[in-house]
Amino acid sequence: MTIGSIFTSPAVYGVTQNTAAQVGIETGLKAIGRPGFIVLDNNIDSQTKKYSAMKELLFQLTCLVVSLGVVVPVFKKGSFGIARKLYKDEAVFKAFKTSDEFKAYRSLSEEQKLEKLAEINKNSKTDYKPEDINEHLGKGMIEVSSIVGSMLGLSALSPMISRPFVRPVLKLCGFEKGEGQPASEKEEKKSVDTVA
Repeated sequence: MTIGSIFTSPAVYGVTQNTAAQVGIETGLKAIGRPGFIVLDNNIDSQTKKYSAMKELLFQLTCLVVSLGVVVPVFKKGSFGIARKLYKDEAVFKAFKTSDEFKAYRSLSEEQKLEKLAEINKNSKTDYKPEDINEHLGKGMIEVSSIVGSMLGLSALSPMISRPFVRPVLKLCGFEKGEGQPASEKEEKKSVDTVA
């Protein structure tokens, strides 16, 4: 397998077109890269390195879980409900109740799409044809909701959730003895105070 065939594969193309996958990959790389660069920095003492790397890892993992596990799915689920109010006459938002139903339809072959639309028409007494279903608009709505959800998750909710979560975990692992300082700094400060 050549590098060119990897970049042109349908699987790689699919990932590049999926906002949730992009956010997951980016945050996963940050969870590996940021602590890794901290550990490689020779200008930081050993204890501070461990503390900082662990704190960054926990923060990035919290961001990943909050964004992809909670916020993005909620926004995706609500995307078709919002779209129905914005685009009242669009068949794509009338034919499919949820984004999951639409995504399942989108993955079908042309013949299977005809069968699915026939089933929808029978159940809802409509007469949709494949050309009535604006797949680009449906996909765009899902992606926009994923972008908004990931931005909200990464910039607002993750910091609020990670703050009360990270410190107790660091303390439990023996990295933090008090308020916001690595264990080594606490010990150093204590020994300086007793000498004075």
